[in-house]
Amino acid sequence: MHAKAPPIRLPVFVFDFGGVLIKWKNNDPIFDYVARRYGIPVAPMRRELEAALPGLETGQVTMRECLEAALGKFGKRLREGDSPDALWTLPFERLMKPRKGALKVVESLRRRGYRAYMFSNTSPPHAAYLRRTGWTEIVDGFVASCEIGSMKPSAEAFSRALREIGARASDVVFIDDREANVRGAEAYGIRRALRFTSVARLKRDVDQALRLDWQSG
Repeated sequence: MHAKAPPIRLPVFVFDFGGVLIKWKNNDPIFDYVARRYGIPVAPMRRELEAALPGLETGQVTMRECLEAALGKFGKRLREGDSPDALWTLPFERLMKPRKGALKVVESLRRRGYRAYMFSNTSPPHAAYLRRTGWTEIVDGFVASCEIGSMKPSAEAFSRALREIGARASDVVFIDDREANVRGAEAYGIRRALRFTSVARLKRDVDQALRLDWQSG
């Protein structure tokens, strides 16, 4: 007879990655890197790639398709020998910085028996990079928008993410730096959705969340 698995300790914590666990404001450094490499004005390239981002981050287009379409708008083609994934990942790898205080919060939660996950609006190259470099090992699981086919703040994205995680909305604490994503989580029914603004506030919010009665959810 198999021993009965211990009950999951509530709440379950779901963290955004970029902007919470790392210092990363937006993808402009990536857009600018591609623009400069191909001799394209930065502002128009930013607009083009920003518009293409939802298709990339929901897995509807590949990295190669995204870049070829964007470069084509300026009469450019992807250079022979240029890896689309490397073009997208190199600036991210160089410039993103771990947010040590937030990472310590995750570590502390897991050490005390709580589950912690990452849920990120991200592209296939970045999802692969996070797995390859061990970032996904600091949490109990990683959900990427490009792999579930839907982005925050949509209800469908939260539904699919929580299905992957195996948690009910009423059992989750969600932390994101973007107000729209926090509002989307609340609208979906996540019991406690928190806006990240600083590590100090994150610690206070997590401590407060842990004091709630989660058995009544």
